[in-house]
Amino acid sequence: MNRIFSLFIAAVISTSVAHAGESGEVPEETELKSMTETSLLSFGRAVKKKDFSRFYEDVASVWQKQTSPEKLEEAFSDFLDKGIDLPSVVKEMEPVFNHPAAIGADGVLLIQGYYPTTPNRVIFKLKYLNEEGEWKLVGINVNLKE
Repeated sequence: MNRIFSLFIAAVISTSVAHAGESGEVPEETELKSMTETSLLSFGRAVKKKDFSRFYEDVASVWQKQTSPEKLEEAFSDFLDKGIDLPSVVKEMEPVFNHPAAIGADGVLLIQGYYPTTPNRVIFKLKYLNEEGEWKLVGINVNLKE
C-alpha cells in the first residue's frame, strides 16, 4: 500500500519579478545539492519544531509577501501531524536528481529528485527565483512514498 503525504506551495510570481531571474544560469550540481539540502533542512526543522518562523525567513521575498509563518504551518499540517523527521534523512544522504535542473521561461529554477530512503522515499520538487544574485525558494513539494 502506498502512502503519499504531499503538499505544494508556490508563490504567484508576477511577470516583472519572474523575469529578474532569467539572467541566472543553472547552478552546478554541487550547488544544486547544497540548495536542496538547505531548503529541506530548513523545512524539516520547521516541521520538527512545529514553528515555521525560520523557514519563512529563508524563502524568497515575493513568497513572504503572500504568506506568513502561521499560514505555512497550517498548509503543512499533515507533516506536523505525522511527526516526519526530514533533517535526519537529509543529513545522512545525498539527493538524487531524476530530471536535469532547468530555468523556465518565467525565470524559475526547478530542481526535482529524491532521497533513496527506505521504507519511505523522500521525493521533492523545489522552485527557486533569483533575487539579487541569490537563488531563493518560491515553491516546495515534498512527498513520502512507501
